[in-house]
Order: sequence, then structure tokens, then C-alpha cells
Amino acid sequence: MRLLGEVISSPFLTELIEKGNEEAHSVQGIVYRDANGEICFTGYRTKAIDLDTLPFPAYEKLAGYPDVYKLLIFNYPKAPNSSCISSRGCPYSCNYCDRSVFRRSFRYNSAEYMYEHLRYLKKRFGIRHIIFYDDQFTFNRQRIEDFTRMLLDRPLGMTFNCVVRAEHIDLELLRRLKESGCWMISLGIETGDEDLLAQHRRNVNLNLLAEKIRLIKKVGIRTKGLLMIGLPGETEDSIKKTMKYVFSLPIDDINLAKFTPFPGAPVYENIHKLGEFNEDWEKMDCMHFQFIPNGMTRVQMEELFLMFYKTHFLRPKVLWNYTTMLWRSPDSWLRFIINIADFLNFAKSNKRLGCT
Repeated sequence: MRLLGEVISSPFLTELIEKGNEEAHSVQGIVYRDANGEICFTGYRTKAIDLDTLPFPAYEKLAGYPDVYKLLIFNYPKAPNSSCISSRGCPYSCNYCDRSVFRRSFRYNSAEYMYEHLRYLKKRFGIRHIIFYDDQFTFNRQRIEDFTRMLLDRPLGMTFNCVVRAEHIDLELLRRLKESGCWMISLGIETGDEDLLAQHRRNVNLNLLAEKIRLIKKVGIRTKGLLMIGLPGETEDSIKKTMKYVFSLPIDDINLAKFTPFPGAPVYENIHKLGEFNEDWEKMDCMHFQFIPNGMTRVQMEELFLMFYKTHFLRPKVLWNYTTMLWRSPDSWLRFIINIADFLNFAKSNKRLGCT
């Protein structure tokens, strides 16, 4: 039996070793090829591992860490910096999200574990800023209240970014986040066309989202909008609605992804009925239009994508915002200047290094 994938939890590995090759098929949570070469899955494990029992990642095994692992420019105030994940899964069921791994489960590290993780990164590697890539950083409010209290009671001299959902933030919590070192918050907007968004997500309320974005800015935290272009049902009009919506809000930065349907996402099941889909895995990185919605063309999508980005970055208030990064994130400006040739090539070609 040849296992596919990586065994990552110690109880899981212990059970697999105890069972041996002949009985490995009885261990939940593995994918393997049988004697006939068929791929088999033994099913999800009924008991999930307690995340606090896992050791911190072996950062020291990453060659050149942390200096060669840079965050996106203008997404941090100080270097060196890093990233981590303090939870697994998401309790929501958006149509475009892959549900095959965590399904609708949500597990998380305790506030104590999070604090000790940051303390280790600061002491061992001198990390000064970290991005939490959790899908729902503030979903468990008590965890974040405890975490921010620890940062205020025992300061580490670190700042952090996080990703939140509008329903799980308010003015009081945002103030706590700001006081404890939160520098930027990202929110999943996806699209500014409420009718289109309602096709893919429940409880759509763009007015609530706008209100929460303004609250974030009110307490002095930078905001980043996470967007997708090319969802099934997308039209030129819906893209222009999104631009109008986003540009009306005090958003400092955006990440505009090209919608990519992945196996495990509910929308994937009928994706070929919703548009043209080229399932080329080498290009399924959210930076290529592998899916073109019905009624649209690839050329049209590329033109609208480029127009969206250029319109955003050429707005006076956005240009001034990045100018202020000279003193808010000097390391970002240094990297920008050093790599300005690559940046200009990207701006002209709309292609990343190494992409075709």
C-alpha cells in the first residue's frame, strides 16, 4: 500500500504504525492506492486532534527563515515578519469555497497557545509583525478577548493582521484589537453586486459590510478588501457595480482574485453548465481565468480585471495612502524600489514572474 498525502498528527501516525501495512486500510483519514492501483479513502476521522497539542511549526528548517520569507509589500509595518494559522476550517458554507478537508468544522488554538506562539517567534527569530491567515479570526469572541488581554498585559512589541467576517466584529472588539497591535484587517467582500453575491453566499448584507469597514477605519486600523472577479453569473455590469461599491468605501488595499472553481466547492459540481472551464491544474492559482462565465469572453474578463486594478491604484487617495507608507512601512518602500523593474513589467504585461 502506498500512502498519498502527508500524515501530520501524532495520534494518527501512532495508529498507522500500530496497524501496519496490512491493516492500514482500517485507519480513518488516509488516502491510498490498493493492489490494483485504485485510489481509496478510508473516511474522515471521528475525533479531531486538539490543536493545542501540536508543537509550533519547525521554522528553523526553512532555509533562510525569516529573511527570505517576506510578506506582501505594504501589508506590514516592520520586518522581519511572518505568518501563521491559529484555527482550522470555517462554519459557513459559501458556494465557492472548498469544503472537502474541514467541511463545516471549526477548531482553534487557545488564546494561551496563540500568545506563546508569538512570544516564541519574537524570542527565537526576532519577528516583529505577523499575519493570521485564519478564515474566521474573531469567530470565537472570547478567545480573541483573552488573546488581546494577554498582549496588553504582557506586551511583545509585535503587531499583527487578521481576516474577519463582518458579523463577528463590533466597535468594542475593534478597539481592543487596535490597542493590542492589530495593524490591518482583511474582509471577504467578493463582489459588490448584492444579487450576484446572494447566488453564492447566505445572509448577504453589503450595507452591514460597509458599516463595519467604516468602523475599522474609525479605530485606526488599515482595511483590505478580498475580491473575486469571474464568479458564475458575473457580467460587465456586476463588475462595474463592484468597483463603484469598493471605491465608495475607505479601503486601503485590495486583493482581486480570478475566480477558480476547485473540487470540494459546491459550485464545482455543475461548473460546466455555468460557463467555460479549462481544468488545467498548473494554472488553477486564482491568477488565471480558467473559468469564463456564460455571456462573457476571456478577453473581456482580462480587460475588466486590468481596469479594476488600474482604477483603484490610480485614485489620488490611494496614491497618497501608499506615499504615507514611507514612514508607516519603510521596508516595503525599500523592497519596491529594489524591484521596481519587475513591478513595471508586471504593470505592463499583467503577468507575474514565471507565469505564462
